[in-house]
Amino acid sequence: MDVVVMVGFAVAVLTPGIKALLCSVAYRIRARGTAEIIRAEGEARRAVAGPVQGKRGKKRG
Repeated sequence: MDVVVMVGFAVAVLTPGIKALLCSVAYRIRARGTAEIIRAEGEARRAVAGPVQGKRGKKRG
């Protein structure tokens, strides 16, 4: 009986920390996926636009 109480207490104490860790990992995975989508969209735009020739913008000097 004491073992069950100890395990239950340990689970109750560790649950908030484990939940925070899982939320953090999930956030990082979602952020990495979003960044990959943004990067792919930028590469697709560059591929459609074709190679850039010369410098863009005003020359300073």
